[in-house]
Amino acid sequence: MNIKNYVLVISILLSTVAFAQEKEESIKAISEEACDCIAKIDINTTKDVKSEEIKSCITTANMLYQMKQSLMGEVSKAVDSLINSKIDTLVIKGNEKNIITVDENYKEIEEFLYDNCSAMKAVYFTDNSEYDNSFSDRKKAIKFYNTGQIAFQKEEYEMAIVMFRKAVKKDKKFAFAWDNLGYSYRKIGNYKEAITSYKKSLELDPKGKMPLMNIAVAYQLDGDNKNAIKAYQKYEELYSDDPEGFYGLGRIYYLEKNYKPALENMIQAYLLYVEMNSSYNIDAQKHISFIYNELKEKGELKMFNEIAKKYNLTVNDED
Repeated sequence: MNIKNYVLVISILLSTVAFAQEKEESIKAISEEACDCIAKIDINTTKDVKSEEIKSCITTANMLYQMKQSLMGEVSKAVDSLINSKIDTLVIKGNEKNIITVDENYKEIEEFLYDNCSAMKAVYFTDNSEYDNSFSDRKKAIKFYNTGQIAFQKEEYEMAIVMFRKAVKKDKKFAFAWDNLGYSYRKIGNYKEAITSYKKSLELDPKGKMPLMNIAVAYQLDGDNKNAIKAYQKYEELYSDDPEGFYGLGRIYYLEKNYKPALENMIQAYLLYVEMNSSYNIDAQKHISFIYNELKEKGELKMFNEIAKKYNLTVNDED
């Protein structure tokens, strides 16, 4: 990771921005357009590519919205002129004063998408990196797996479980089927079966990104923070350039009010997200600000400042 200076403004992160109604509507409209674009991103690309494509979807939707609003404004003026005059023909010329700002309200749009666009999380957090046992060469296993995928996309999780179980019965070394079986169990709240499925996948490939990350999440959802921490630490060891392990650890430690490791991990997650141009730096920022304010209330900001300085993170506390 390159040594850079980063500035975090705490008050901005914690305050709820009082948008005017017009601004709220524009952010919502742009976000809906961007979300449709994000849903079309190939989930099999790298996280760096996904981050760039998410950014492209946001900026494109933003520019198109501004262009549309600009054109509508010109048309409205033209219609008024037509109504108030006796002419029956009118030429609409562009207004040179209309400026399209690529990053206008970018942060707010990004935050709206983070909270409201399920496709964004699905795209970014899916990792289908292929390994030796990822797929099956058995036709029936593949058929059951594909049927399970369709059921899962329709949110028919019980049916997906049936199909994925049939797939792994036909081929016990079908890692992706075990992964998706675990994910389906997680969706219905059966975390213990989800953990069992992820363990089966990890037996086939101990370095599998998807089962490593998801078993940590399943442990946490099942209330087993001890094993969740171990799983995230394993993920960190194998994928030190991926923010997800750091974020997961930071979040657990924060919930346990273990501030020092929470802050260490969350800052590392934040810096990696920023380097990747990932929208998910937003949530890391929020957690850093939560830690800051809780330590401030306790009069323990010395520790925060020491850790922030270690990572060249400057905090501007604007009360």
